[in-house]
Amino acid sequence: MIAIVVIVLALPIGLLIRNRLGAYLAFAVIFAQVYTFQTGLLVMQWTNGADDAFPRSDSPELLDGTIGYLLFTSVIYIAGFGLVTLGHWLRNRHRPAADEVRLDSQQI
Repeated sequence: MIAIVVIVLALPIGLLIRNRLGAYLAFAVIFAQVYTFQTGLLVMQWTNGADDAFPRSDSPELLDGTIGYLLFTSVIYIAGFGLVTLGHWLRNRHRPAADEVRLDSQQI
């Protein structure tokens, strides 16, 4: 779920929000909301007996699943910030700077 949100929203956030810090903050807030929802769903499934995301509580490898989940979500989070940065760079690539002096234009 968070991977889909990152793929769909991270680049447009970087393209649409002019301030880079604002774009990062917007992405972080959206990611936090979806991450919390996804984690809640996975925990509810785990309490009902599913062990796809987390190992069973009687498993001797209790932290293996949680560390893998942490690593996976951290990589997705970092990739999202990379896409926001890419979107911001693409937005500003074709725009001349406000204080740029054009030497090839003649002012009469």
